[in-house]
Amino acid sequence: MLPPSVVKHMSSVEEYRQRLAALQGSWDTLSMLSHLNGDGTDMGSTRQAFEALAADLVKSLGTETHHKALLALKSKSQIAIDVLVRNLFERTADIGFLSTDDDICEFVANRGQHDDAHRARSQLHRRFREYVAKYSVYDDVVLLGADGDVLLRLSDRYNVPRCTDALVSATLATRAGYVETFEASTLFPDDKQKLIYSYRVAVNGRALGVLCLCFKFDDEVAGIFAKLREESDWTVFGFLDAAGKVLASSDPWQMPPGATLPLALDGASSIIRFAGREYLAVTCRTQGYQGYMGPGWFGHAMVPLEHAFERVGSTTRVSEQMLADLRQSQTIFSEELRRIPVKADQIQRELNRTVWNGNVRLAQRAATNNNFAKVLLREIGNAGRRTQETFERSMGDLQRTVVSAVLDDAQQLASLAGDVLDRNLYERANDCRWWALNASLIGHLDGGSREQAKSILEHINSLYTVYHDIVLFDANRRVCAVSNPAHARHVGEVITEAWAAATLGLRGSQDFSVSAFAPSEFYGNEHTLIYGAGIRNAAGRTVGGIGIVFDTKPQLHAMLRDALPRDAAGKVLDGCVGLFIDKDMRILATTGEHALGTKAALPAELIEGRIGRLIELDGTYYAAGAQRTSGYREYAGLGLTAIILIPLGPVRSTVRPTNATHQKIHRHAASGEQVLDIATFKVSQQWLGLLRDQIVESVDGTSIRPVPGAPAWYAGLLMYQGMPLPVVDLAKLVDKNPSNGGRDVVVARSTENSPMVGLLIDELDDIPEIAANRILPVADIAQRNGPNIVDRAVRPDRADDPVLFLVNLDQVLMHARAVGAAAAKSAAKTV
Repeated sequence: MLPPSVVKHMSSVEEYRQRLAALQGSWDTLSMLSHLNGDGTDMGSTRQAFEALAADLVKSLGTETHHKALLALKSKSQIAIDVLVRNLFERTADIGFLSTDDDICEFVANRGQHDDAHRARSQLHRRFREYVAKYSVYDDVVLLGADGDVLLRLSDRYNVPRCTDALVSATLATRAGYVETFEASTLFPDDKQKLIYSYRVAVNGRALGVLCLCFKFDDEVAGIFAKLREESDWTVFGFLDAAGKVLASSDPWQMPPGATLPLALDGASSIIRFAGREYLAVTCRTQGYQGYMGPGWFGHAMVPLEHAFERVGSTTRVSEQMLADLRQSQTIFSEELRRIPVKADQIQRELNRTVWNGNVRLAQRAATNNNFAKVLLREIGNAGRRTQETFERSMGDLQRTVVSAVLDDAQQLASLAGDVLDRNLYERANDCRWWALNASLIGHLDGGSREQAKSILEHINSLYTVYHDIVLFDANRRVCAVSNPAHARHVGEVITEAWAAATLGLRGSQDFSVSAFAPSEFYGNEHTLIYGAGIRNAAGRTVGGIGIVFDTKPQLHAMLRDALPRDAAGKVLDGCVGLFIDKDMRILATTGEHALGTKAALPAELIEGRIGRLIELDGTYYAAGAQRTSGYREYAGLGLTAIILIPLGPVRSTVRPTNATHQKIHRHAASGEQVLDIATFKVSQQWLGLLRDQIVESVDGTSIRPVPGAPAWYAGLLMYQGMPLPVVDLAKLVDKNPSNGGRDVVVARSTENSPMVGLLIDELDDIPEIAANRILPVADIAQRNGPNIVDRAVRPDRADDPVLFLVNLDQVLMHARAVGAAAAKSAAKTV
């Protein structure tokens, strides 16, 4: 249970707590007055029931408000660390490939032996510039000798002749494919820490140098935090190491880099104290990417406790029909939460019966001074309605809070999927342009070895596993080499797909092409994306191109699957679906059963930008989060839309009935005018009544036992005063398709000595005094066609007012007797 120190910051919960406390005071007064009145109407149990339920409600309001705030924090924290780790995964491949670059290897091998050392340095420096122009996530490239001497670096910010970092020896000795270092470095004397990816440069099997790619860590994390945080948001984001040390922060005043924070991992308290302040906090491990788990860092999000629930109260517009359908949804509401409206309805029904029976008893009393008792009963009824309305309103707000939290989660996850897609395709655009500058590939197209080109492509593909194939082709679009052995048959063939011609038409080394999302012979004739770049010789003439066939189906599917919501055990929640669609609503990828390339049956508005909507799809309500991609850094992206669908619950086929409205007819008769007390109730949205003298009382009908072989309208038998009471379901007599199942039974009889019968009804109503001259035979009301169990009706004041029909109790008894005494007797034995 949440401590009061947390709940006090939840303004919406406090409002309802105070409102319920005020109602409880009214119940205390009414309970005391009803006891003093001595009419048998004891409100003590009702008061206690409402008091217990109010406590449950306030607890649930607090729990769900807290849960929503935590869910929002967790979603953003998870996004932050997963986006960063995916980015760093690409860096591990980059360093592995670049360290084998021919120009770099040649420069290291000829260290100090170049005929024109200045020219060699200028050429390699220009090549480093080309690399960073494409892979703009790096701010420096440094080439070291095996002894740590700086042979060449891209940036002229520092003039450091030698690197004494431990990364040099670690890189020369490692058996892994890269070394990842995040600490202070002699290469960057002004920086407290630097993220560097390094690998040895080997020539003929000898490690002669170390290549370092220096990542723009501060720039990257600032971009991640900026996308997660709105201007009015109090949330602070950071990355922590395994000990809780702050590596990066969106707010260095509240979360200073270098400070140590308590971790709020799974099972840890969500309330942490830091620098004399309390925060709601979440710490998340990365989900990893293709087996890479990053440097062992955590994503961390926290918000000052006094501001943690400010935005939680803002809820999504949910229609009353959807709210009614989702009230018992097991998908998003806990069992405890689902029980609250059921308990409230049960208490209200019992209260309604108590008040109704009290009014029946008052009408039967001969005492002339019943005004106080009538007023008391009316106030009890009003108090019940006010309490019920408060429960309804608070439950509605609570349910909207839960639905809103799911929708927010869908939106955040769609943003994650979109961001990951943009960053991933940014790398594909970089890769094809860089590999087009490979000297060996250029040499092959100018007459080099086909086998050598094939070997280079296979080596690239072994490092960059996101590709299904890498295709090298000449200026006539003829395939020269492929990395995928299964496509060796295409070597020598002319590529007829449009992307190849578009690639040959590119003008500069910064340009690239991307195919339409369409089937390709290089992808088993399935839909894919192919990125291409032109290859030019030393004279600047285009001699061919390189096409990289993105392994689209599993890669996009993995991005979407990683963005889907998960339970505490890390399992994807049942029924959730992720999609990537284009501007024409065509599906590029899905975790569902949709066919790729077909149009998605979704609202067109979802592709308009960053949108969250509640939608109906195939008989289910979904929270739909959508994020249109806008690119990453200088890469403009493809303008696709990421969509995450989280199921909320089924769409019900039945329409919730609205309570039949009627004109109140509490009009006292004129002097000398005969009046009758009519006990009224509702059945299948019809307003019915009996003479007060025919009523015994109203009881709970949940224990009715059905009678085998009885007609549908014969509800069964109910034990009443030690005897089986036949119960007739009035709804099934007045309506062939009743809309609601009642649980109240009105016990009635025609005269004092007549047999009793139970009438199963939907809802108890008023007991008004009605002038006898307003009660007319049904046949006299030509414009009304009442059911066959009624014989009279109360004339309405206006033609469009609902009609109150009076039940012919003798006729109902006749129907009940038709079932047969033998069947009733047989069923009575089983009661």
